[in-house]
Amino acid sequence: MRTQHPWTAALLVATSVSAFAQTTTIELDHTAYLPGEAIVASFEGAPGNARDWVGIYPQGVTPGGGSTIWRYLDGAGGSVVVREGSVVFPTGLSFAGPWTAWVLVNDGYEPVAQADFTVVESTSPVVRRDKRSYVPGEAIRLSFTNGPANPKDWVAIYPEGVVPGSVGSTRWTYVDGTSAGNTGLGAGSVSFNTGLTTVGRYVAYLLLNDGYEILASEPVVVKAAVNAPPRVLSTVPVAGETNGTPTIRFTATVLPGSGEVTAATVELKVNGTVVVPTVDVQADRSVVRYTTSTLLPVGSAQVLTLIAGNTAGLKVTNEIAYTVGSYTNLVLPAPIHLETFDAVVEGGLPAGWTARTYSDSNNEEVDFGNLDSAAYKSWTVVESSRFEGNFVTYSNPNTPAGEASDYRRVLNVGPRIVANGALVTRLATGRFLFGNSGYRTGRNQVMFLETRDYDLTGKTNVHLAFHALWEQNQDSIAAVEYSVDGGTNWAPVLYLIDSRDILRTEAGAVDAEQTLNLERGDVATYTDELGNAYNGNYGSFIAAPVSPSLAGYIEGRTDDSSTDGKRIEVRRLPAADGQSRVRLRFAHAGTDSWYFGLDNVGFYSINAAPAESPTVTAGIEAGGLRLNWPASASGFILEQRAEATSGAWTPVAGVSGNSALVPVSGDRQWFRLRQP
Repeated sequence: MRTQHPWTAALLVATSVSAFAQTTTIELDHTAYLPGEAIVASFEGAPGNARDWVGIYPQGVTPGGGSTIWRYLDGAGGSVVVREGSVVFPTGLSFAGPWTAWVLVNDGYEPVAQADFTVVESTSPVVRRDKRSYVPGEAIRLSFTNGPANPKDWVAIYPEGVVPGSVGSTRWTYVDGTSAGNTGLGAGSVSFNTGLTTVGRYVAYLLLNDGYEILASEPVVVKAAVNAPPRVLSTVPVAGETNGTPTIRFTATVLPGSGEVTAATVELKVNGTVVVPTVDVQADRSVVRYTTSTLLPVGSAQVLTLIAGNTAGLKVTNEIAYTVGSYTNLVLPAPIHLETFDAVVEGGLPAGWTARTYSDSNNEEVDFGNLDSAAYKSWTVVESSRFEGNFVTYSNPNTPAGEASDYRRVLNVGPRIVANGALVTRLATGRFLFGNSGYRTGRNQVMFLETRDYDLTGKTNVHLAFHALWEQNQDSIAAVEYSVDGGTNWAPVLYLIDSRDILRTEAGAVDAEQTLNLERGDVATYTDELGNAYNGNYGSFIAAPVSPSLAGYIEGRTDDSSTDGKRIEVRRLPAADGQSRVRLRFAHAGTDSWYFGLDNVGFYSINAAPAESPTVTAGIEAGGLRLNWPASASGFILEQRAEATSGAWTPVAGVSGNSALVPVSGDRQWFRLRQP
């Protein structure tokens, strides 16, 4: 399960891949780790793909499916190109033994760099240095733990490649910090205040009882002192970006050079005006951030000038010019009814709401920290803050770090969502409703939810709006429907499936009956209370009659994208006007297939069509690139041109309904939807 980029209203299609010639390197902060100890992997010269990643495998295993732990190089969702930096595996590895960390290319398994290391037993001795590198004469502090606590145990530094005992050590002391060895210590630290005089690579050893038996070791590097300016590793946005956010959301990672980069040494200008950023000073870098809430005009040019200085008086200047991407301000009036879920107890449902589940479950314990437990067997209200931390997956108490933190993606937000004049940076706040399929044992996860009946007597132009936290998997479906007669009959609102699973007529229109009725081997199955078996078609999970009229309600979402399905969905409910018994139905079905979250579910009376920016999704299929957009986005024209900021926009040929199959040619193409 790795993230993919969303395709939105403006799309750049690359038809060539640039080769990389520079050497990629990876280095770990230690060569030996205790179980569960954080692992930091630093890299340089990465190939330059957003989804380049570090995967850790047992030593001797060729990279392929099933890495033990992994991270994208940007440390998050694989959406930012990072060529130099570090990734952190905060909970390390649980199993002792030899391991290899690999830098791998673009969500695949092509290796470009590797580093071997060891995880030792929890009781094994280890040595740790206090810095990643030193200059000549700089004090070196070494700590140790799990030693045997003999008074004559000692710590020594030798040049790399020199076996302890073959020649005299470069520096040494007993574990109590003396040259006499008076006190035995199993854990502690020693300092060599005059450091090492010669540039080079060394190894620090913990040695046994005045002898040369190696208990633990740690590399030590001495580098020449340099008078270096700071260096900007990365910025968001990047220079030249043409799809920037509606408000300024600036982040820069800066290496300090010979000094320290602090708030006092940083200057930031926005379009020539000095502003005050925040500066987070970390161990080997500083992170500069600046955000505003003011909406910027679509297509406007923005220039950010970062002057990063250090305490040595050296500076570097970076200018980031970018363009604000397309967005529309979604204006919602006061709701008729609104459910925020904040007053609902965790593990419950709002009053009058009912849920049914046919999910497989091998763990009946209710544990909201375990995605595989009964807590997530069906729809449930849960605290959104849980998704800022880690989870147990598959009921495995030794969940790999990459899996444990993976559901932080639930809180990701789609790009350029603006509502009532403000950029939306979080779709779930407080408590929200959650239906989970991912990281659960058992093949099938099938869950249905019905609300209570809502009285909309006297209301016209009724719309449903909700914050959708949906992540598509290749075999999953989200369904939203409504009833005006207490659940006897249901009408469609929205059906979300993988764009590649939408079947079409020869003319390119959505074939609703084929799409929903075709049995597929990977779709969930279940048997209801009456013994009726549903054998793997998407139509098994909807309540409205399957007919050609559903075509306009079927929308594709991108497989494994953690942002494409994160939206504020607004849909007209024409049959709900003036009705006294309006009920909603939500369904989620999959096979270990991510999740469906809901927040701020409300009914609104909207006199005009909501100002919602339609989102274009794209997928490669035979004959070219398939572009889709919501059927509700009527009156739009699909246009294309070769460059983002120059050239005439021309209509795309072959548009059928809300879809077009476009031949891919040239290095890149841009597409947009335009309302005449």
